[in-house]
Amino acid sequence: MITLFGATGYTGSHIARQLEKSGAPYRLAGRSGAKLAALAQTLPSHPPTLVADVSQLGTLTALVKETRVLINCAGPFTDLGEPVAQRAAAAGVHYLDITNELAYVARLRQFDSLARTTGAALVPACAFEVAISDCMVAVLTQEIGERLESVNVVYALPSGVVSYGTRFSGLRTFAVSWLGYRGGKLVRRLPGGKPRVGLIGQKPYAAVAFPSSEIITVPAHVPVQNVQAWLALSPQWAGVVGTLLPLVSVLLRTPLGWLTRQIFRYLTPPPPAAPPNAARWAIQVEAEANGQSFTRTARGVDPYGLTAEIAVYAAQKFLEPAFNRSGVLAPAQALEPQEFLAWLNNKSTNEPSHF
Repeated sequence: MITLFGATGYTGSHIARQLEKSGAPYRLAGRSGAKLAALAQTLPSHPPTLVADVSQLGTLTALVKETRVLINCAGPFTDLGEPVAQRAAAAGVHYLDITNELAYVARLRQFDSLARTTGAALVPACAFEVAISDCMVAVLTQEIGERLESVNVVYALPSGVVSYGTRFSGLRTFAVSWLGYRGGKLVRRLPGGKPRVGLIGQKPYAAVAFPSSEIITVPAHVPVQNVQAWLALSPQWAGVVGTLLPLVSVLLRTPLGWLTRQIFRYLTPPPPAAPPNAARWAIQVEAEANGQSFTRTARGVDPYGLTAEIAVYAAQKFLEPAFNRSGVLAPAQALEPQEFLAWLNNKSTNEPSHF
């Protein structure tokens, strides 16, 4: 049994439909029994539902009963994720989530010993963001065969295709995830600053530093001195955003942060109802080793659809009898990176032959 928590949210409903396609046994969980029932009625198998609410901790115990895998979509994870992951670790239930909230992913390491004891695998950031780049770095490191001096991950994302949940998750991340990885250790680092410039294919980019969870996941399995993630913007905007982002991140820690969240809620539109193939993305891994530079690029479409496919793929892998990994794991530690990228290369939501 796979339990999907946060099933009625934007991303959760994508994953529910993908679970239905997979044929794996699953159930839906979330705060609202009425919304869960409505979602279940839209799915041919009419899966069972379970009401659980992080604000009522006693209800979370049921999430890890009679299930082997828990997929968590209930964010912001910085505020809501730890009690859910802790219960999975204590119960020996495999856990994955779809977040890219860096501070939360860093804190989840506190459950590593417990998860190893019970045999649970806890895999945060197992989604479009982080899982793809993490596995790309693992494969590239094997190809290079040398210790890496630096890894830079550049995201070029479709504009406007961002759910409310992702926006609020991003605001919490900018407020609390002031982390970087330099000189082989975690350091304090504000988002933004001087843009990074380069090419994705033949197209120039200017990118600003942002707190992405590769800062935690990549050093967990790759010997590397420096790791940073970047968000590509149009060159004319990157300098402005790079200058303002540290100030905005500080502002989000003040009472004015509440006002900022309300502005995002009421003045920014929901994702457009555009065809999935209109939401094109690219992820580029840029590594340096022994004075040489290495680049690998992935391209595709529909980040939310791809997140659903990745989450279900991972959950099914965790159900396999041969799966015996435990502890808090990076996606590239929980999955076989070569196999995962080969699978991804054949998915309908991805442009082929780019890994």
